[in-house]
Amino acid sequence: MNNNKNVGKIPMWRKLGFSAFQLSNVMATLVTTWLMYYYTTFLKIPIVIVTLMFTVAKIIGAILTPIYGYISDRLYQTKFGRKHGRRKSLFLIGIPLKALTYIFMWIPGMSKIFYFIFFLLYYMVTPMLSTSQLTLTSEMSEDSKQRAQLIGFNQFGSATSGIFASLFITWIFKIFGQDSLNSFIASAIIYDVIGTIMLIIFYNCVYERPIDESTILETEKIGIWSRLVNIFWNFFSAIRIKSYWTYVLMWQCEELFRTIRGDINTYFIIFVLLLTPADVAVSTSVGYIFGILFLLFFMWLQSRTNGMISYRVGAWSGIIVFVLIGILVIMKPSHLSFWWIVAMIALNFGITGVVNSSQYIFTFLPDIDEIVTSKRREGEYAGINTTLDTLLDSLFTLIIGIVLQATGFQEGAKVQSSITINALFILYTVIPIVLLLLGILFSHICKLNVKNHNIVLAEINRLRNGGSMTDVDPKTKKVIEGLTGFKYENCWGNNNVMDYTKNKNIRK
Repeated sequence: MNNNKNVGKIPMWRKLGFSAFQLSNVMATLVTTWLMYYYTTFLKIPIVIVTLMFTVAKIIGAILTPIYGYISDRLYQTKFGRKHGRRKSLFLIGIPLKALTYIFMWIPGMSKIFYFIFFLLYYMVTPMLSTSQLTLTSEMSEDSKQRAQLIGFNQFGSATSGIFASLFITWIFKIFGQDSLNSFIASAIIYDVIGTIMLIIFYNCVYERPIDESTILETEKIGIWSRLVNIFWNFFSAIRIKSYWTYVLMWQCEELFRTIRGDINTYFIIFVLLLTPADVAVSTSVGYIFGILFLLFFMWLQSRTNGMISYRVGAWSGIIVFVLIGILVIMKPSHLSFWWIVAMIALNFGITGVVNSSQYIFTFLPDIDEIVTSKRREGEYAGINTTLDTLLDSLFTLIIGIVLQATGFQEGAKVQSSITINALFILYTVIPIVLLLLGILFSHICKLNVKNHNIVLAEINRLRNGGSMTDVDPKTKKVIEGLTGFKYENCWGNNNVMDYTKNKNIRK
């Protein structure tokens, strides 16, 4: 299907095309920034119902995610998968479905059940694409520097989509008015078209590693019940690998602080800072613009460190900014909108650092898994990551809705009670600080770095080329045991990590 492209330098046009997936997230930016506000303010849906709707839809999507990962890893068993690719086949199915489901979430005048159905369908389709996209950094290159550049272009696309999504809606506000639901309907239509075009560009620019028969999973036919058991078993098998669970602790701290901030950002600006919806859009877009410059810095820092340094620099920066935001709320200085924009610029420095580091380190995990299983399971890890992220994101979203409802949040109101304002203040500043401090702590536990990753890659290549496990270098053995949590002798498929029926007496 493909030539062996994953051993050389990736052409620039492919890197730019890789960023198109994040450029398509103009669609997601509108959802995360405005959909909850749109539902509660214009459609008058109670906030607890909105957050419950978001939560249920995301959880169902999360349940489907490991199934998508499992299917993706095994699509080479089918004629369709061998023709179009394990990962790219899902894009052929998912792109048109996402384009259709997205627009229905914004149509006014429907009953609550229809909004739930279309939101559910959207969140069922979205992980089909995001799970496959997460695998492609490891698929397209084994070189750490090339992977770092792909991650950089990925973040560049994310920042660019954020800038466009935030600035464009301010122009729409000027046409239809910031208090008109027509502003959001027009934006949804335009963003849907742009996002779909970007996904098509992404599809045509990425590629997968060449088919290696020795890495193809489960070529024999098995029953539906066995497949369901395998999906469940494979989902939890990743937790047995030390590098993964130590990574998850660090990664989820940054994911959760961004989730909380994203869910209530609009409410915080409008009800706590008493600024306007236009200020929401401008501050978000300016933050993204500077985020691109910060990305260049962290790409440079990443190439000279092991990934954890970038995370800690970003996390400490974020903590400082959240403290300063708290001071802004208390002091309410003149020219508050200006100081808010300055704060968003500074916060994007921290966000860029923690996100760039987390995404970069994730690309090492399928290789750590391969030394344990002797198979390639990028889809499995992408599915597990997406599921964990979605479940925790949904839980925190639901908690936020319950807290705000309990404090007397009023749908459609221009002003909220002091209790609600205090709750928004704590959720926006104190909780993220605690999460970032925990993330810094966990970053000292996770030992994944470029040097150790290269040792693992060299050992994988040696074993795949017929080398004997008995000839392992002592240093290599120590590194592999430290990263995997397994004895070296129980690596390279000599375990039941992937198959619960295989030698049940095997232990770590």
